[in-house]
Amino acid sequence: MTDKELYNPDEFLLDNIKSYHYEIMDEGEHVWMAFYFNDGRTGHLNIFTNDGKINTRYEEWVDDP
Repeated sequence: MTDKELYNPDEFLLDNIKSYHYEIMDEGEHVWMAFYFNDGRTGHLNIFTNDGKINTRYEEWVDDP
């Protein structure tokens, strides 16, 4: 279940990150990042192109114990 979804935010801030994962999904088209927070939350940031425009999507949720 997603607790937070942001589509094309111009800016947002993440604090208290335990670890970070960066991956190129499709070179020149799509990068994916995962953020693992100290409090058990997980966030995913996708940066991708769509019809020549850069788009972003950020999702965040609390992991089950």
